[in-house]
Amino acid sequence: MGKILSGVCRSILVLLVSVSGHALAGVGDGPRAYQVAPVGSQRLSIMPIHQNSSFHIDGSPSEPSARIKADILAMQYTHILDVGGNTTGLFAVVPYADISAKLLDTKRETGASGVGDLVVGAIFGLTGASAMTPKEFAAYKPGFTAGLLTKLTLPTGRYDEDNLLNIGTNRWAVQLGGAFSWYFGESLTAGNNTSIELTPAVTFYGDNDSPRNADKMEQRPVYTLEANATHDFSSRYWGSIDALYSIGGATETDGVKSQSDTEKFLLGATVGMYLPHGYGLQLNYGKTLKVDSDGYKDHLIRIKLSKSF
Repeated sequence: MGKILSGVCRSILVLLVSVSGHALAGVGDGPRAYQVAPVGSQRLSIMPIHQNSSFHIDGSPSEPSARIKADILAMQYTHILDVGGNTTGLFAVVPYADISAKLLDTKRETGASGVGDLVVGAIFGLTGASAMTPKEFAAYKPGFTAGLLTKLTLPTGRYDEDNLLNIGTNRWAVQLGGAFSWYFGESLTAGNNTSIELTPAVTFYGDNDSPRNADKMEQRPVYTLEANATHDFSSRYWGSIDALYSIGGATETDGVKSQSDTEKFLLGATVGMYLPHGYGLQLNYGKTLKVDSDGYKDHLIRIKLSKSF
């Protein structure tokens, strides 16, 4: 019995909250980002990302407008707690990035590299996400879950006001959103999981008080809606169809409008693997299908390697 329970627990831990924590380069949080998990669970994730886009690595439209090629390596730690009888995931993300960019409508090129802004946040379970021990979780029959998502971006990344583009943003940002999931299956153990997920959110930006050749840059909120349809094909492999819509991010520099809102729609797919000893692997590809005249049609490749313990 002990061996059976141990095996079940290992399968469960593979399904820990993956909470990407940060809409890195505007790619969204990814599928199965906010699944419930046993209290006390922890996870460490490493995410290499490659993207061509017109967005900063924090997901906001670039100012000045540019075609940006970004190679990012992000590390994230997540811990699951019991808060008021509901599951709560706390997380922190630190990205390192190397970017090269060509300014739109010019032949001028620029680049930068360094540590990006630190992101801390939480997903608070509201319904369908009661705090559970691993044994209770093994008997959990999933249905509908809803959570409150909060993220805080701190201006800790590398920033030089003389540069055209930077890794850090030199401002605070707050994201508020919801995480809604519908599960179809008898459990969340490997091989039995099918889900529909919706994650609406809005990100508010503080002012950059040291922009290049100016005194202050303001940016309007960015509104996003991420949708994922996921399915376990076997006890080892799963996949999903992913979509991300975003609009907003108009900028104003010293009281003068410098960029209009940017709108885009991205469609992608993910292949995931359940690996032994609490490891998990995801490979995601996405491509922009619609973007307004101020944006650049982009694509991304993201790998996520996670260890649950």
